[in-house]
Amino acid sequence: MRLLVTLLVGLSAAATPAVAQPQKREKPAGAVEIDLAKLVRTKRAAPQRDPFGPRSFAPPAPAANPKVIAGHQPAPAPQKPAVPPLPFAYLGKVTQGSHTEVYILRGEELIAVAPGQNIDAQYRVEAVTETAIRFTYLPLKAEQTLAVPEAGA
Repeated sequence: MRLLVTLLVGLSAAATPAVAQPQKREKPAGAVEIDLAKLVRTKRAAPQRDPFGPRSFAPPAPAANPKVIAGHQPAPAPQKPAVPPLPFAYLGKVTQGSHTEVYILRGEELIAVAPGQNIDAQYRVEAVTETAIRFTYLPLKAEQTLAVPEAGA
C-alpha cells in the first residue's frame, strides 16, 4: 500500500505542470533597449475650456481706458480715406440746336459727358451747368465740382 501511495504522489506531481520561469535572453549586438515606463499613460488634468459651454460670437467690447505703457503712446486712430483731386480738366462744349455736349480731358483722353453718366467705376456725372460740372467719387460717395470757365476767358 505504501508503494501505491508513493506512486500516486509521484504521478500527481508529474501531472501538475511546473511553473515556467522566464528565461533571460541574450540581446543581439546593436539592439535598442526600449524604456516601457515611458509608454504608460499619465492622468490628464481637467480640460482648459469646456467645448460644449456657451459661446458668444459678438465682437469683444472695446477697452474703456487703454493703459498707456511708460514711453509708449497709443496708436492714432486710422484716418478716413481722402478724396483724390479730380483728374479732369474742362475742354469745352459744343451746342447744336437744343443739344449741348460737354467735353473734359483726363490726361490725354477726351471724354464727352452728360448728367447720369458713369466714368469708369470711380466717377459719375451728377449735373452739368453753365458754371460747373458736378461729379460723385463713387468709392467714397463724395461730391466734387469742376468749375467751367466763362466763355470769354
